[in-house]
Amino acid sequence: MSLAPNFDVERRNFGKLISVNFVLLSSPTQSAFALDASPTAKLQAGYKGIEYLLANWDTETFKSCPVEQIALRDECERNPEKIPAALGLKSTTAPLFKVEKLFQSVVQTADFDDLDKWTEATDSFVQHSTSAQEYAYTASFGEYNPSGGKDQVAKYMELSRKELILARDALKDVLTLLNVQ
Repeated sequence: MSLAPNFDVERRNFGKLISVNFVLLSSPTQSAFALDASPTAKLQAGYKGIEYLLANWDTETFKSCPVEQIALRDECERNPEKIPAALGLKSTTAPLFKVEKLFQSVVQTADFDDLDKWTEATDSFVQHSTSAQEYAYTASFGEYNPSGGKDQVAKYMELSRKELILARDALKDVLTLLNVQ
C-alpha cells in the first residue's frame, strides 16, 4: 500500500471545481441564453433588438449635441457602434451572432412550403445587415476622412438606418416563414 497522494483524483476534482466556478461566475443571463436558446428564439430576440434600436434611434445613436447653442441634428456626435451590436457583430453572446449558422440550423429542422422564399428572405437579411454594418463603419470614420465632417457621419448613419429597416423587414419575413411572431 502506497502512502503517496493520489494526484490523478485530485487533478480531476480540481478541474471539476474550476469548471463549476467558471459557470457560476460568468454572466448567467448571457451565457444561459447563448447556450440554451433555440435558433428560432435567437432570431426572435435579434428581431426585437433591431426593432428596439429603430424605435429608439435618436436616443441610442446620438452621443451628444452642443449645449451652448442651438444645434442641427447633423452637428451632433453620433454613436454608430449600436448598429453592429444589434446585428450580432460585437459579442459572441448576441442573439444574431453567426446568423448564417442560425439560418442553416433552422432550415435543417423546419419544413418549408417554399424554400425559395426562405432563401430570398435570408439572403436579403444578410445583404441588408451587411450594408447597414458597412455604412455604420464608414460613419465611425466620417469626420476624419478628407471632405468629411459631422454631416458625412449623419449621411452614413441615415443610410445605415435605412438598410437596418430593410434587414429588419427581411428578418420579419424569416420569422413569418417559421410561423413565429
